[in-house]
Amino acid sequence: MEIVDQPAIVAAARRAEIAMSEMRPFFDTAYTAVASAAGAGGGTISGPAIAWYSRMPAETADVTAGFPVAGLEVGPLADDVDVVEIPGGRSAVATAVGPYEKLGESWQALAEWAAAQGETPRGDFAEHYVTEPTPDGDPDKNVTRLILPLV
Repeated sequence: MEIVDQPAIVAAARRAEIAMSEMRPFFDTAYTAVASAAGAGGGTISGPAIAWYSRMPAETADVTAGFPVAGLEVGPLADDVDVVEIPGGRSAVATAVGPYEKLGESWQALAEWAAAQGETPRGDFAEHYVTEPTPDGDPDKNVTRLILPLV
């Protein structure tokens, strides 16, 4: 765990307010649509899949899912896909390895570590899915970068 200056990211993405139980189906359809729209719009995907949550989820989450892109301007891109700038700034970061179902434990550890450093979260957070999950892949080998922006 460390504190870094996280750069802002220009991303092609789909945003939705969804129930936590609908997260996986949303991601499956969002990433496919975003990748297609970015390519059709003349952009290039320049990094791993990301999810940005504008607030801590409760029953629902306000989530933006997509990919960092190059060659596209911020604004509408295609049906339900926009090019957005995900804010950067001083952030506590960690790398989690393992199934997505265990990310909550990693987030808890990162939040506790940040608090022990005297830091206050800004209220939003992001996940960068360093390894692309595949149906026949080993979930224990998933690598996710956790980003907790700070005040």
